[in-house]
Amino acid sequence: MKRTVFISIVGRPNVGKSTIMNRILGEKVAIVSNKPQTTRNCIRGILTEGEDQFVFLDTPGIHRPQNRLGDYMVDIINETVAEVDAVILIVEPVARIGVPEQILIDKIKEYQLPAILVINKCDTVEQDTILPVIATYSEAHEFDAIIPISARNKKNLNVLLDELDKMCMESPQLYPDGMITDQTEHQLFAEIIREKILLNLGDEIPHGVAIEIEREEIRENGTRAINAAITCER
Repeated sequence: MKRTVFISIVGRPNVGKSTIMNRILGEKVAIVSNKPQTTRNCIRGILTEGEDQFVFLDTPGIHRPQNRLGDYMVDIINETVAEVDAVILIVEPVARIGVPEQILIDKIKEYQLPAILVINKCDTVEQDTILPVIATYSEAHEFDAIIPISARNKKNLNVLLDELDKMCMESPQLYPDGMITDQTEHQLFAEIIREKILLNLGDEIPHGVAIEIEREEIRENGTRAINAAITCER
């Protein structure tokens, strides 16, 4: 019997959403940088294990929009949460619920979605600081599970998958075995170029940078030559 679950990964910027999805998939399908709103669109990652298929939707970090790009990213979050079977809310190990987290908890309640709270970056704090975080969020919402993890060290990712497995529902397999994302090669190339710009030219080029792949050539030695147009929004 084949089973599927669609899961939205939500949280504030730089909390580790893309890193967690990449670690679960074992492949890099979402770019990562220390810049807020590195993820602009909903990135879909697919993990097939036996008869079960987990479809992850990595969303932009929720924030107060200050321009059209910000409005667009917040709209993506709202639409994504409304269309999934479950939500992973990722937070940092801080015993305080901020405005972004409260907005997302309210959305989870509004759509009555199964939800797992993931406390990321637990390798950066003492273990006795985790219990107050769990207590704080338990008072705000009755999560299906609360899991402290370290995406960097892959700690407890197997526990997270075990909990998500409980949320799978009988369904035809939607994506072929071995497919890990529905992004095209050009979309992946454009995102990787944007990541390198954010990592290496943060002071020279504005954060609002867009990439368009214009031409691609496979050389005789098997490497790819890519011509890309870069536009910036100040």
